[in-house]
Amino acid sequence: MKKINICPICVAISSLWLMMSAGVAWGYLGLPIYIVPISLLMGGTIVGIAYVGEKKCRWASNNQLLWKTLVIAGGMPIAYQLVNNLDKSAVVMEFILLVVIAYFFFIKRSYNYDIGSSEKLTDKNGLREIEEKMKQCC
Repeated sequence: MKKINICPICVAISSLWLMMSAGVAWGYLGLPIYIVPISLLMGGTIVGIAYVGEKKCRWASNNQLLWKTLVIAGGMPIAYQLVNNLDKSAVVMEFILLVVIAYFFFIKRSYNYDIGSSEKLTDKNGLREIEEKMKQCC
């Protein structure tokens, strides 16, 4: 089984605003009191996505400024719409978005790239296996 390595702080922050959003949507928490913390925590998640993306995706690490601009400029209006229309369907949409993002950044077999380098850092066993086959072949 593949180990899933997710930052515990990221999980805590995302879970907190998701639970607060659910509390507001289902009527357990008051929106006027919780709109600011939910918004701030969502913004932190968006910035975290921008940060993690450049570590997990070659294109993002090669185009850091463009990646961060796209994620933040696209993510903030989405978060704004979700907070402004905070109901049960928005909470379900938030949950789906978090699951999809977590899948692509933490669960799906991905390659980590060192910033400034195009060399693959993970899958060292697979790389060694290919090297051994090439030595035996040639």
